[in-house]
Amino acid sequence: MKLVHTLIAVASFPTAVLSSTAFSPPAGKAPLTFKCSGSISQTYKKRLQLVQVQIIHRHGDRSPITPLINEEYWSNTLPSAALLEKLSEGTKINRITSDGSKVAHAAGGIGPFGKLTKLGLLQMVEVGSRIRDDLHLDEEDGVNIVDEQGNLHIHSGRLFTKTNPIHPSKVKIMSTDFPRTIQSVQALLLGLFPLGYDGELEIDAQNTDILIPDPQPRLSIEQVELERELSKRPHLKEREDELKPLAERITADLHHLIDWENASSGNWGIGEEGGEGEKKSLTFSQLSEVMTCLKVRDMLPDSISQEDFKTITSHSAWKWFENLRDENLAKLAMKNFMNFIMENLSDARNKHMNEENSDDTDHPTLFIYSCHDSSLIGLMCAFKLSMPAEWPEYGSFLKVELFKAEEDIEGDDGTIETKIDYYVRFSLNGEVLHSSWGEDVSSGKDEEIQSDMICLKKLSKSIANEHGHDCILDK
Repeated sequence: MKLVHTLIAVASFPTAVLSSTAFSPPAGKAPLTFKCSGSISQTYKKRLQLVQVQIIHRHGDRSPITPLINEEYWSNTLPSAALLEKLSEGTKINRITSDGSKVAHAAGGIGPFGKLTKLGLLQMVEVGSRIRDDLHLDEEDGVNIVDEQGNLHIHSGRLFTKTNPIHPSKVKIMSTDFPRTIQSVQALLLGLFPLGYDGELEIDAQNTDILIPDPQPRLSIEQVELERELSKRPHLKEREDELKPLAERITADLHHLIDWENASSGNWGIGEEGGEGEKKSLTFSQLSEVMTCLKVRDMLPDSISQEDFKTITSHSAWKWFENLRDENLAKLAMKNFMNFIMENLSDARNKHMNEENSDDTDHPTLFIYSCHDSSLIGLMCAFKLSMPAEWPEYGSFLKVELFKAEEDIEGDDGTIETKIDYYVRFSLNGEVLHSSWGEDVSSGKDEEIQSDMICLKKLSKSIANEHGHDCILDK
């Protein structure tokens, strides 16, 4: 793949739309504030080295999943077949061979609906570029920085350096098997590797049912029954009843735009399955996603106010959070995805504990999961992270960082012993999210480096105790 592909994507995008909806990566506060540079030979509270990063991102801008009548318009928002073919160069998609018995997920869309748009492709190139800037130190090795707590961050807190550059062999990719997520991560790779790369990167698309909280069908009867039970809670029903007149009015306002022949109020996610014989009504999730797609393009009917839009979209988001905050549902829906993440943390820790050279290049250190907003919300709830103020917009990414921490401790006899531990930091679009896992686990003195990190040992022990499995517990 070459940089020219990025230029093709930009050049092929309609100027008028780009100028009115140009994407800038979600703003977030910098996760660390540094005050000076330093060398490893000096004495610091702790020496921190970033040893692994896992990125879970939402796909880019898409066409509405609910079919609308102006199919030609929405077809014209999509990248051309020639551009998508170029985009796929240098990647190989690994899929499950289907016997045709598995029903496609309703959120996959039909025809031009539910697909990555040209705007979405451009967004994801920018996301890849931002991730590269976050992870790659382009200065000479040995440039280190010190934070306000007196901790030294080796390589300025970056994962890759000039002598240990980012390379396809160090990247592992998983994606749900939706065209929009696969194309999103292919576009992300353009930004991540602006000069291209040799060889081929595999995109593992075999785990769709694990990477989303609402696979169709659900992975267990227990989850189905729990979702039904949660949907009947009085406070939720009361809120839905309050908003029903507004939902009916907005459905009427959008009625002339909907392809009712193909629009179904089927299962649109956790806690929202629609009802039998309700073809002429839209669920809150459908209303939210249709209005969002229209609003980006200034196509919302004048009868729908900004307040109407915010009320419906906020309720749809609240409903997802309200259901997935239930610890039992979060565990049922996201446990397997959590295991992927925790096992990767475990592998990185074990390799560094057993290797003298922490820059070993024989294993991946950057994991990328191309998913959906529901995946990010599910993981934030499952990892008990502080909730963001806004719903994760297109191109948002959850970052899970693993740090190796070394601390020199002087013994009673004056000898120096180096204590090594590992810490995890979560962030969404650069804004650190605190995890409440492990708050009930006793920690040693000064175990936490700073409030935005959690000791890996503590995180693992807490999750293993509650979920009933060994992930990375010390033997």
